[in-house]
Amino acid sequence: MEKARNATTAGALVALLDCSLVQMAEAAADARTYDRKTIYTVSDVWDNNTFPLFRALAARTRWGRDRRARAALEWMAAFSARRRTWMVEQSAIAGYPLDALLPPPRETDCDHRDYRGVVRAPTEPLTTEVAAGIGVDYDLATAEVRSLLLERVGTRLTGVLVVAARRRYTSERPADEVAELRLWLGEVTETHFDAHDSCGITIGFETGQVAISVGQRGILRGAGATAQPDDRSWHLSTAGRVFDARTPAGPRPSLEMPPPRWQEPLDDGPLVAATILRDAIWTIRMIRYAGHAGEILVWPLCMAFAGAGESVLTASTYMRASRREEAFRRLVEDWVRKGGPNLAPWFAVHLRALVGKVSGTTREWVTSVVPQPERDSKVEGGTASDLPAEAELRLVKYVAAHTRYERPNVGSALVQLAVPPHPQAGQEEPWNLCGWEFTSPYHFQLGGTVFHGATNPELIGAPGVVPSLSLNSGDLTVSADEVRKCS
Repeated sequence: MEKARNATTAGALVALLDCSLVQMAEAAADARTYDRKTIYTVSDVWDNNTFPLFRALAARTRWGRDRRARAALEWMAAFSARRRTWMVEQSAIAGYPLDALLPPPRETDCDHRDYRGVVRAPTEPLTTEVAAGIGVDYDLATAEVRSLLLERVGTRLTGVLVVAARRRYTSERPADEVAELRLWLGEVTETHFDAHDSCGITIGFETGQVAISVGQRGILRGAGATAQPDDRSWHLSTAGRVFDARTPAGPRPSLEMPPPRWQEPLDDGPLVAATILRDAIWTIRMIRYAGHAGEILVWPLCMAFAGAGESVLTASTYMRASRREEAFRRLVEDWVRKGGPNLAPWFAVHLRALVGKVSGTTREWVTSVVPQPERDSKVEGGTASDLPAEAELRLVKYVAAHTRYERPNVGSALVQLAVPPHPQAGQEEPWNLCGWEFTSPYHFQLGGTVFHGATNPELIGAPGVVPSLSLNSGDLTVSADEVRKCS
């Protein structure tokens, strides 16, 4: 029975990788439905699990590969209950019943004490009771907006509001230090915000919705929200003391199982393949920084590596070392070929970095595989004055000038649009992401309809100077001394 179950694990592990590449490709296929959250969440799974996959498949017998694959899957699932659920769902799509192969899920994703044994604020659904508790511990009437992010995740409009508030309770922190409160809205239905009217917030509740009022006229309304104080002294607050009393004592344990024991070095061919694939995952994972979203070629990378899991498994099954080495070389060459001209600069950079890590004939082979890009590898962002006639707003982020932990932040704004392909492109070509970064914005105003479908972006200012960007006839207006097109 044990062998029968284990025999499916290597296939489940590589199918999970292939499903991940498909899921990220679909999330990045068109800028009008771009899902940055999914892309980051999935790529983060393989951040430190790519090499364990290759090492699991490096075992010389079928049963050895399956036993190692099971250990790799258990280690992957131990990160959190949410990740385990995702693994079970994705493997089921590929036809592998993974649930029975994994340990039971954890009751909670983490222990809410830090390494000192001090409780940390949990992320909680924003209810009337939670909101009242926040008002007891923090002065919301004088709280100031630190940042606001509104982003379409697929088709849903989501929001993150961060405010700086003074503590109402006694703490060991400096009297002039403020704490940050983070509020996430899962389904935003109404927005209005003016950076010149961003002091003081109130939290109200309606039927099935949360309404966060900002200043005199600002409003963020959504179907549900969560909240978390980012406060080093939270354990001394009223809510923190209550939480401390009902939370088991002791320092926070390690959240991860130790990595699988088999850590022997990979042969040269598998090492090159594993490093290139890992580098692609790391590149995609940079999507966590919103300003890079338009620069990272997520869809082309996923297409170049499509089916990588099954291909790596096939290459690993050759018994003779020479045949195995040759199979991995052909696999890497196939990835480069599928990447085409668009990814030639990326492959050139990452293959050259590998030349010094291998020796002998492998070094000669890696050098021969490096593509010759048809264009410069530098991203051609264009000038700030390049603007399409039609666009859809995907993301807007405002950060106020402030100091945190003695580090000054000059303030910024980011606007990201989905724009049509170039006129000479085919009608079936997808829309692309295009972004503008503003340094030290002196005006930022956001209205309620700017996320509703197509809009007409306008650049306002003297020729050669771009002081302001306006969308939807002023529903979004951003003005700053410095503007840079970032994608």
